[in-house]
Order: sequence, then C-alpha cells, then structure tokens
Amino acid sequence: MSSGPGAFKNLLLIGLTTLLAPVVFAELTVQRGPTPILRGDAQGDNDITINNGLFAVAFAVETAPPWGVARGGILDIALIRDGVVGYDIASLADFMPNNWSSWPTTYQRVTIDRQSPDEVVIRTERDWGEVELVTFYRLCDNDPRINIVTTMVNHGKQPLTNLLTGYVVWPDGGHLFGVPGLSGVTSSSEAQAFGDWSAAYDEQWVLGLHAPFSEFVSYGGRDRYLPHTLAAGESKTFAAVLQIENRGDLALLVKEEIRATGLASGKIVGLVTDADGHDVAAPAVIVSRQDKVMAWTIGDNGHYDLQLPVGDYEIYATASGYSRSAAVNLTVEPDKNVRQDFSGLQPPGSIELEVITKQTHEPLDARISIETGNEAIIEFFGKNTFFTEFDTPGHARMTMAPGDYQLRISAGGGFSSMPVFYDVSVKPGLTVNLRAEIEVTARPQEHGWFSADLHHHSDVLDGFSEPLYVLRSELASGVDITFLSDHDSVINNAELARLSRSRGIEFIPGTELSPSWAHFNAYPLDDGAIIEIDIGASTVQQIFAEARRMGADVVHVNHPYSEYGYFRSLELEIEHDGKIDSAVPGGLDESFDVIEITSGDNSLTLQRTWQLWNNGKRAYLAGGSDVHDVWNEESGTSRTYAYIEGDLNVASFVTALKHGRAFASQGPLVYPEIIFGEEISHPRATDLTLAYKLQAAAGLHSVRVIERGIEVKRREFDHETTVKQVTFTVQPATDTWYSVIVEDADGRQAFSNPIWVQVEK
Repeated sequence: MSSGPGAFKNLLLIGLTTLLAPVVFAELTVQRGPTPILRGDAQGDNDITINNGLFAVAFAVETAPPWGVARGGILDIALIRDGVVGYDIASLADFMPNNWSSWPTTYQRVTIDRQSPDEVVIRTERDWGEVELVTFYRLCDNDPRINIVTTMVNHGKQPLTNLLTGYVVWPDGGHLFGVPGLSGVTSSSEAQAFGDWSAAYDEQWVLGLHAPFSEFVSYGGRDRYLPHTLAAGESKTFAAVLQIENRGDLALLVKEEIRATGLASGKIVGLVTDADGHDVAAPAVIVSRQDKVMAWTIGDNGHYDLQLPVGDYEIYATASGYSRSAAVNLTVEPDKNVRQDFSGLQPPGSIELEVITKQTHEPLDARISIETGNEAIIEFFGKNTFFTEFDTPGHARMTMAPGDYQLRISAGGGFSSMPVFYDVSVKPGLTVNLRAEIEVTARPQEHGWFSADLHHHSDVLDGFSEPLYVLRSELASGVDITFLSDHDSVINNAELARLSRSRGIEFIPGTELSPSWAHFNAYPLDDGAIIEIDIGASTVQQIFAEARRMGADVVHVNHPYSEYGYFRSLELEIEHDGKIDSAVPGGLDESFDVIEITSGDNSLTLQRTWQLWNNGKRAYLAGGSDVHDVWNEESGTSRTYAYIEGDLNVASFVTALKHGRAFASQGPLVYPEIIFGEEISHPRATDLTLAYKLQAAAGLHSVRVIERGIEVKRREFDHETTVKQVTFTVQPATDTWYSVIVEDADGRQAFSNPIWVQVEK
C-alpha cells in the first residue's frame, strides 16, 4: 500500500482527476438549518446539509458533535433512494490532530468556500492549541466520493512529538470491517495491510475511507493515523477520500482504489447456484489473501463480477444462511477475465434450543455463541451470537447455515455459573432440538447481594445494540437490575425502561457525559431530563453540575486511565497561548461518587483510589463493562454487587453504592461478615477478625487483604475450590481501612470497597 507524507501530493492529484471525470449532473442542493436526514443530529439553525443526488451529509456548524469534539466535521450521512433522504448512518467523520484530541480550541469556522450546480466545497477552520487547522471537503454532483484535504501548521515555539494525526469515520450502527488484511484488529501498524481503505457497512450501505497517508489504524479501522512529529513552524497536509455507497459491497472500495492509484488489475466473473442447480438470488463471493479476508462482492440472480489488483487470491461463494462452497485459488492477471462458477450451495437449517437450570429445570435467559463452525463473515448475513427470546425465557430458535458447530451457552456470565458447550450438526432444511442444562453454583441474592453492569451502551453513536438486545444481553449475564449510559444521549432510556418493566426488572437510566478528555456516567436521571450544555466546551465543574441538574445521585468516573480517562488526563499537560495547562478544563474536582473497575487491568485505578481513601475521600469502586456491541462483547464482564437489606429498587441500589456497601467484580463473589463501607470502632492494636465467604464459578485462586494500599495478608487456593470461608486477624494501630482482592482460576478479580476502622483512643 502507499502511505506516508510522500503520498499526500499524489492523492491531491488523484482527487482533482476524480473531480474532472464526467458525471451526470442532478444539481447539488445546500440547505441551512436542521438537517432533513432522518435521525440526524445536526439540528442547529446554521448547520449545513448538502445533497448530491446519491447521499446527503450534514456539517456541524452550530450543533456540538459527540464525544466533545470541536465543531466543523461531518455529523450525519444518509443515502438517497428514489429522491428520498434516508436515515443517518454516521456518528462523525472528521480530522483529528492527535488521536481524538481536538481541544483546546478557541474557534471553529465553517463556510461554503465554493458552490455551483455540480460542485460544493466546505471550508472548516479551527485551532488546536498553537496549531492552525484548515480542512476542505469537496463534493460533486452524483459522485459517491468526498475529497478531503487538511493542512495543519504549528505556530508554537515547541515541536509536537508522538502525534497520531489523520481522519476518523464512525458509523451509526451497521458493522465494522476495518482495513483489508487487518480486519478484526483493534489497533496496529498498517504495514501488513492489503489496501489503503477501511470500511464500515450494512446491507444497504458502505462507508469507506481511503487514507493513503495512514500508517496506523485504531478502533477497528474507524481511525486512520500517521504517527509523526510536527516541528515548530512546520506545515503538513493530509488528504483522504470518503466513499459512500448504497449497498454492502466492499468490492466497490477495491474498484475505487484500483481506479485512483492506477493499479494493474483483472476480473473474476461467474455464476453461483444452489444444490438444485438454481441461481442463488444474492450470492456473496468472498476474497482472501494470505488467509485474511480482503473484500467481498454481492452478486445478483446468481451472477457476480469482481475487479481485483493483480495477484493470487483464494475465493469462495456463500449467501445469507447458505453453506459455503469449496475455496478456490486463483491468479488475477493484468486486463484479463477469469471465470469461476460455484455450485451446490446448501440452504439453511435451524436449531430449537431450550436452556434450563440443571437443578430445577427453570428456564434461563442465555447467550449463545458459535465457538467453532461456519461463522458469518458478512455480518448482515447472520449473527454469530444469539440470545434466548425476550418473551419466552430459556427458548431460542436459530437459523444457521448447514454444518457442524460447537455452541457456547452462557447464563450468568461466569459469575453464578460457568458456560457449557454443545456440539450440534445442522442439516439443510431440517430442525435440530437441543436442551442445554446449566448448573447454577451461586445465588448471591440469597446473601443480599444484587448486581448491575454500570456502564453499557445501545445503538447510539458508537454503539451497535438496539435496546431490546441490550436487555436480552444483560438478562443473559444474570444481572439483577438493568442499566444504560449512552454517550451524551438519553434517547433510548424510555424504551429500555419500558422493556425492563415488561420483564419485571428495575432499570437505572443514565448517560455518559463525554468531553474529549474524560467520560463520566451520570445516574439515575430524572424522567425527561436532557443535556443542556455543550459538553465539549465545558469544564469538569460544569459537567458535574449538569449531571446533578439532570437528577443524578451518582457521578461515575469511567475507565479512569484510558486515553480519555479523567485520572490520566489530570496527569497530562497542554501548551496553549504560551502557557502549560492541565488537559482537564477546571483541573481536579473530587465531587465524583464512584470510580470504575473495568474488565481489563485496573492496577493504576486501584493505586489512585487507595490514595484517595488514605486522604479521606470516600469515592467507592463500581464495575462496568462498557459494552457497545452485544453481538461481539458479553454484558456484565465487569459489574457491581450492592448489598440490599430490604427491597431491591433503584433507590436502594444507588444508596448502597454511594455508601460503599458494594464490590466490583469480573467474576468472583465476596460475602463479608462486616459489610463493605461500614465504619467500626475498635481498640487500638488488638485483634480484629475479618471474615469472608468467597465464591468463584471458575475456581478460587487467591485472596489478598489490603490496608491503606498495602497487601498485609494473602491466601491461595486449590483451583478446584469454588467456595471457601476465610478469616484474617489484623491489629489496627491507627485509623485505617481494609479491603480485599479476590482472584479466580481464570485470572478474573473482584475488588471490594473498604471497611473503615476508627481506633479507640
């Protein structure tokens, strides 16, 4: 692939050539005000929507973009079919000077630089600290491409090092493909990529970003960056093409790259038929190189046509619900056609599944995923994850391509039970009946402990899960109370509340307040409360005040040491106007209530939290998974258990959480004799007994007692042990606190809140 600064001028020339190519004009339209795009976010009086006959895009002139990004980028994209503007398929398409750091910024100006019946150019001007940013977006009538060019100039006196600069394109829904050769990779170098493009897609659309300069991919292909240094006084130019197509055919992106870069190419053509010899209505031909999926094309009435760069490939045919053909190795030669037909595709079969407890045969909400077998590469052809039905718990009917599978069935997420595995063979046109029995080994509710996953998303912005499936996923994880916190949105809270009521479960409504330098969950929110401030331009104090105004009893510090975590950002400094300031507007503010334990490494978070406890700040731990896509991520992998003495409801759960009567867990369970969060009085330097019942579905590995941030006791276990009563004797010499960390045989941990000990003088 072509990448690096030397590619910029080439892409500019390619873009100009593209725009001079003949097109059929329908005349572009430019509209000021709220966008006509269905579900569009650009609702400001000065926002700009451009319609070029194939698609409409809306620019954020007045409306604040998501995630605290500065105004000026593309906020909404919709396909146009039969002259009708469709629904929004994009969350954001924009230039990022350094990996989502668009602040500090003091101005954003969006103007129409040029307009004619066949061309519109939008100019966006912004500052980023001492850097000047100017971006041009060029749209042509009836052209599926937007040419984007950005110049950044460092007017500061210091070089800016270790930058990740480039473009981001985030879909609203759909699926991610990423960069060819790197599909499925979250972030990495692009050295092994097969092309310059990345894609998000659904059955009716593709968003493709051609970024020849990019050397680093992030967020599964949504971010494309050049790692570099921008010296004082230096100017650099970045150029890309955003390709918007009206069907989920990635071969269109390959074809554009061939055309734009002049790659030598040839074609593969053929016919795809089923086992009865009939043409398959919408066949898919999937292309791989070096055992990695490169692209696919969707055919019509059995026929397909695929243009590829010269080289060696492996291809096979399939269709929605159908079996795969045998794979064929082919060589594409310059300007030559290769014919390859596929036959014998088998139609789908189905599985009728019942999931019950082994002990009582009660139905269980469950998550079912394909562990081995024919997984759908094209995700709109079929999911690789299923859930039991919402209205009939414990039952699922799954339509699947014929073949042999191993299914992983989970009810309780590894907390109250371990997943079970079943082998099953699906036959064309036939139904297999399967009963899965799951042994429930833990019932924390009987001990007064109830759980919630306190960080979860639906299908807003970067989420991929509609509310019904959020609930089905959370129920399958075994939580006792449901939760939702979408980025800067409350739009799905009412629907999830309604669905939860229909299943007789309590729901905590929240939102994730998301400036570029930190994210905070706020919950529970008042009915009808909406965000009324510009999150991206607000200080931490203003954000906390807005959370309280919306009714939130809890301000929750999300993923504290991620790239946009509050504690990490507090440790960063930014130069602006010749001064060094904190990356957090407003600096440190300790008026938050809880600190998040994620499903990953929490060592830095623990050290910071223990320091706060040592200083007397009683901000407690809470677990949240931050799931955005229930099809690929399991809800509840990090969750909060709260101790409730009376009825379980939102108020009792939140009260327990705020008073520290809780622990955060990735799997193990902890039942203390002295409830976490309690303050006790004890004679100085005399024996104090700490007693706990520990439980882990995967088996126990160890427990550690922490006093003021230091491990003071430890015990290890045979991994076959799943339940253990333990006691420790400590002798507090001064006012102190004690907490525990429990680890299971799979390396998952539980982190308790402290008990506070006041020594008697």
